[in-house]
Amino acid sequence: MKLTLHYGNGVLNLPASVLDRLGDVNGDTLKVLLLLSGEPSPSVEEIAARLDITTKKVTAALAFWQEAGIISLDGEPSKTANKSAPAPQKVAPTEDKPSVRTVSSSPKASPTAPRYTTDELATLLETRRELADLVDECSRILGKVLNTHEVGILLGIVDYLGVSGEYLLLLLVHCVTMGKKSVRYVETVALSLYDEGITDTEMLEERLKQREQLAAAEGKIRAMFGIGSRALTSKEKKQVESWLSNMKFDLDIITRAYEMTVAAIQTPTIHYANSILERWAAAGLHTLAEIEEADNKRAAQGKPTTAGNSFDTADFFGDALKRSFGEDFVPTPPKKNGKG
Repeated sequence: MKLTLHYGNGVLNLPASVLDRLGDVNGDTLKVLLLLSGEPSPSVEEIAARLDITTKKVTAALAFWQEAGIISLDGEPSKTANKSAPAPQKVAPTEDKPSVRTVSSSPKASPTAPRYTTDELATLLETRRELADLVDECSRILGKVLNTHEVGILLGIVDYLGVSGEYLLLLLVHCVTMGKKSVRYVETVALSLYDEGITDTEMLEERLKQREQLAAAEGKIRAMFGIGSRALTSKEKKQVESWLSNMKFDLDIITRAYEMTVAAIQTPTIHYANSILERWAAAGLHTLAEIEEADNKRAAQGKPTTAGNSFDTADFFGDALKRSFGEDFVPTPPKKNGKG
């Protein structure tokens, strides 16, 4: 198969060494680099706005690419380079239990955990058996022999964030289950969870359970709406997460909204279904029984309803269409008996 690139009016120029780090980065980190390659001097805030991510994620991405030697950051010390971790203070080891390196400020002050020299790692692993055992178990979970850099990242998570070894192992199992075996990815998730205030094993178990449930439900919703392998847009992802986390709708409710969407506009779109679900949430309707009861009340009042669906067409769908697609949008009438 021959590949032809269509450059249009411009070309992005990246160092070939970026390819060596692709296995260590997530989508947001790569997006930041791609944006920088086309616009070399945006601020952290501008990048965050363009990519619809937090400034913390932008700063973390910049720190990663700088540490990897891909970029250098000059001229904006307050927004970029100077936000890297402050110089750690080495704590002299005790006679029988040397301490892991600590930092003088709060972990939230920096997007990356401290790094260790080879000698520091060797000393820690030789004198603190529990750390050596932790590294061995991490290696077993990830299914590979960890290099010095990866060992340093994992120990840095435990040290810098002040979490337990059990916490780290639980997080590793989750990441592997989700198909993410990069130690860099594990570090990114750990920092994100820390920012959310998830700092102990019990809280982590609950949060990871929510993440896994969201991922499973999202897969079913993608199949329902016929999205296939296409990634959800940022807006779609936020809407789906809102259905599951904020509105707390079960899949049967989402399925009903999907059916109403198809009946109304012939096309299964998340945006349109979202307008239906938002209406139900605002009305305090959270079960099929409550939706059917609302439908029966409307029927008793003599208001027309669409076949098999809740709410009268002119009221509910008219408002939803105006809110979602604008005043000029006219839905395609539903087909009857296979005829247009």
